[in-house]
Amino acid sequence: MAIAVSMTITGCVKNEKLNGGAAENLKIGFEAPAVSGITRGSIVAGEISTPYPKAEHFSVFALYFDGNYTAFADGKLYMDDAETAYNAGDNTWDTETAGGQAYYWPNNGTLTFGAYSPSGAADDCTVAWGATGFTFTNFTVKTNPAEHYDLMFSERSYDRTSSTGGTTTYNGVDINFKHALSSVVYKVKASEEYANHTITVTSIKLINAYQKGTFNQNLADTNAAVTESAAWSGQDNENTAGYEAVTTEQPLTTTAVSLNSPNPIIVLPQQLAHAGANNVSLDVTYTIDNGTAKVEQHSTINISDGYGLTEFEMGKRYIFTLQFGLDKITFAPEVEDWADQTVTPGIEL
Repeated sequence: MAIAVSMTITGCVKNEKLNGGAAENLKIGFEAPAVSGITRGSIVAGEISTPYPKAEHFSVFALYFDGNYTAFADGKLYMDDAETAYNAGDNTWDTETAGGQAYYWPNNGTLTFGAYSPSGAADDCTVAWGATGFTFTNFTVKTNPAEHYDLMFSERSYDRTSSTGGTTTYNGVDINFKHALSSVVYKVKASEEYANHTITVTSIKLINAYQKGTFNQNLADTNAAVTESAAWSGQDNENTAGYEAVTTEQPLTTTAVSLNSPNPIIVLPQQLAHAGANNVSLDVTYTIDNGTAKVEQHSTINISDGYGLTEFEMGKRYIFTLQFGLDKITFAPEVEDWADQTVTPGIEL
């Protein structure tokens, strides 16, 4: 049995055009966030970026300046980690819908905003917004992959004076999120059709990935600065049990398909070789059923060995295509020469 692995890396695409429309002049609301990758990889044909989910909450900070943004320390904190939720009535996100107070635009001066998503990320790390942008200190990826989520941070939205503005008319303050983590997904297929045989994938685990680390946006403290050197540091705490993607057993065909209802696997950006060894691997379990017996098989695939993959990068999705092939059982019959044996004494009739 052989498993071949191919891999595609993708980066999410920014929503270039935001919806226009009127908004209340005084109450602060937020546009449907655009989402983009921190880095760009090859785009898979037919795939598009996923819109920001309306069921999700994100949290917002804002600084007030008498004029335009100068330096972070010159601003006055105007919104402090304010949770927002989708308001279906005016198609924006606001703080009241999330159960908090309403915030209103000052009559003079400007506001500069930053946001992170989801709001619940603050339960898994220490969130701070400062001169260098966002930091997520000691962020920990959940052990159960069913609880994984897409941790994101925003670019600063500078010098806003109303819920419409910028280079385009916004239905709320513009928020551009970037992915802080990496994503791993799988596709599976059989190498060919094997008569009277069924290959079924029962488990795919990503093992030995680090679970804990600290993120710094590393933003320059200037007006209109954009993220260029965001980075993670201090990754540790290997998950030796692994993140399991498979939730239902999946018989294979010769067409590469995504897993049925998989767990989303979201991991820390990290080097795959820990302490000089290529530690991060795929642990694959599958069965072969030939009509007479069903037997379980197991393979461990070092994803650094032979695939040229050295790290999981921020804002990239890694698509592994696992191809399962069977080696036909063949026989090479041989006949040994007869060995003569003389019976003594002779037989008398």
